[in-house]
Amino acid sequence: MHTNATEYPRILVTGSSGYVGSNLVPTLEARGYAVRCFDQVAPASGTQGALVHDGVCSAQREYVTGSVLEPAQVDEAMRGVDGVIHLAAAITLKKRDPQAWRLNSAGPGVVARSALKHHIRMVHCSSVHALDNATKGVITEKSPPAGPDRPLYDRSKAAGNRAVRRQIARGLDAVVCMPTGIIGPTDPTQSRVNEIILDAARGRVPAVVAGGFDWVDVRDVAGGLIDAFEKGQTSQQYLLPGVRASMSTLVRIASALAGHSGRAVPVFPLRWVDWLAPVGEKIGSWVNSDIFTSASLGALEDLPHVSGAKARNEWDYQPRSLAVTIRDLLVDVGIDVVDDPGAMVEMRRDLEAM
Repeated sequence: MHTNATEYPRILVTGSSGYVGSNLVPTLEARGYAVRCFDQVAPASGTQGALVHDGVCSAQREYVTGSVLEPAQVDEAMRGVDGVIHLAAAITLKKRDPQAWRLNSAGPGVVARSALKHHIRMVHCSSVHALDNATKGVITEKSPPAGPDRPLYDRSKAAGNRAVRRQIARGLDAVVCMPTGIIGPTDPTQSRVNEIILDAARGRVPAVVAGGFDWVDVRDVAGGLIDAFEKGQTSQQYLLPGVRASMSTLVRIASALAGHSGRAVPVFPLRWVDWLAPVGEKIGSWVNSDIFTSASLGALEDLPHVSGAKARNEWDYQPRSLAVTIRDLLVDVGIDVVDDPGAMVEMRRDLEAM
C-alpha cells in the first residue's frame, strides 16, 4: 500500500453514500486506492480530506457533490481519476417511478460517455434483475435481458446495461457486474431484507412468504467490483451471486443466532402471492411503501438459480456463507449472537433442499 496519497490510483465512485458504496469505499482504500466520492448528498462537515473510518485515519478520500444525470458535473468529477465504479441507482418496487427509471436507465449512459471521453476504465454495478429472472434453469451472463413484461426496476436496469453497451461499442473500456440480492452489515439505507433479518433476530417476524432469492454479502459485492476493475475483461458482464435461500431460511438463521431457534414462524404459500399483491399495493399506497407490491412478492416467487462460475473461474470469486453474513449483520447493529450447532445443521439442510 502506498504511503503518499498522491501516489494512489484514484477511483471515482458514484452513489458512494449508499449501501454498496459504504462498503466499497473503505475496501478500495484498504486495497491501495484513493477514492473520489461522487454523490448528490453532501458529506458531513469536516470529512473532506483526511478522515477517520473504523478508527483508521485516511487521506485517500475526497468528496464531490453532483448528479450522474448532469453530464457537466460528471465530467468535472471524472477529471484526474484512473477509473470509475458506477453505483448510483434507485431500487424501486413500484409500477410507476419516473425518477428511479431515469436514474437507472439514463445515469449509466451519462457516466459511460464521460468515461469514454476521459479514456478511463468503468465498472458498472447493475443487478441480476437486468436479466429475465423468470427464465427456467440456471441464470448466466448469457441469459436474456428483462423483457417488457418484467417489473419496472428490472426493465430500468436492463436499459442501463444497454446504455453502457452502446458506449462499449464506441470504444469504452468497461465491465458490467450484476450482483443478486444484497444483504449484510454496514447498511445506512436500512434495506428491506436486512430489516426482516434483524426483526427475526428480535423475535418480531410473525410470518414470512414462501419463496426466496439468491443472497450475496455486500462485502463480497464490493470485493467483486474491485476484482472486475482489476481483472475483468473489457465488454464482459459478470454475475456476482451468493447463496440461494428461502425467506424462511433467512429468518431461521437469524432467530437461531439470536437464541430463538425454538420459535416457529408460519410460512404463507406462494399461491397466495397473486392474492396478496393487489391488497399489499393498496396498503402501500396509503403508507407510502412498496414492500408488498407484485414486484416484491414476484421476485421471491422467481427463486432463481444464479451461476457465479464466470467470476469464480476468472478471478476466484468466493462469496462467504449465509450464516457468516447474517451473524456479522446482527453484530454490526449490536445484537448478541449465540452458537447453536443444532440450528446450523438444520439451516444447512434447508439450503441443500433448495
